[in-house]
Amino acid sequence: MRSILAGILFLVAGTGAALAGVVVHMSKGNADKSARQEVLYAQDGLLRVDEVDDKGQVHEFTLIRDGAIWEVDTQKRTFTKLDKAAIAGKHGEMEQQMQEAIASMPPEQRAMVEQRMKAMQQQKHDFELTDTGRSEHVGSYACKVWQATRDGKPMTEYCIAPKGSLAGGDELVAATHKAATIVNEVMSGAPSMTRGALSPTYKLYAKMDGFPVSTKHVMGGQSREESTVTSIEKKSLAADQFAIPKGYIEAPMDKSDSED
Repeated sequence: MRSILAGILFLVAGTGAALAGVVVHMSKGNADKSARQEVLYAQDGLLRVDEVDDKGQVHEFTLIRDGAIWEVDTQKRTFTKLDKAAIAGKHGEMEQQMQEAIASMPPEQRAMVEQRMKAMQQQKHDFELTDTGRSEHVGSYACKVWQATRDGKPMTEYCIAPKGSLAGGDELVAATHKAATIVNEVMSGAPSMTRGALSPTYKLYAKMDGFPVSTKHVMGGQSREESTVTSIEKKSLAADQFAIPKGYIEAPMDKSDSED
């Protein structure tokens, strides 16, 4: 599954007249790769996020609609649908493959692996989102720093700008909260993901009454990846901005995953 799922995931609208929307331009980068661009679109509670290459071309985008996540590859002209049933099916397939692999192991090794798996299934984690009390400026945006932790260890720092200070802030925040709810529902099809960092992170995100103009993913006390908002504008968006392009062919989830 594309890594874009650790971040905000987005949607498709139906037919209808264009309404006032919000467009957010973001720059993302980490220690291993050069900065890349993303563009988020929000309108009428719907969202979409584009991955843009260094030539300004959209090479893939993600939508959320009808309780599902849609990953669209503009180069291959394909799309992949991820809903709760598909995630549950893929999870079940992986579990079956794991059980078959364990069954072929020598008795001592099998017992050891089964014990470890049982311990992992019983393990629970404590996720929290707390106000650090710090305030910062990201470009022209004033924001407060919130920290998400797992078992007391930092995972992500969000610098949250209040929605009232952002162009189209109310619509933007409502749409991202809706997207977080849908992602949680989809990922609940795989219990191991629900217990892990992905689903709880989206639950934390849904509590934010603002939008992160800076997001830093932390590992070992160091920032591993950072996303920064460079601009936000209100703009009317056409309905097809939130639709899978005509002529695109559906690709199965396992094929899409194996090529990422």
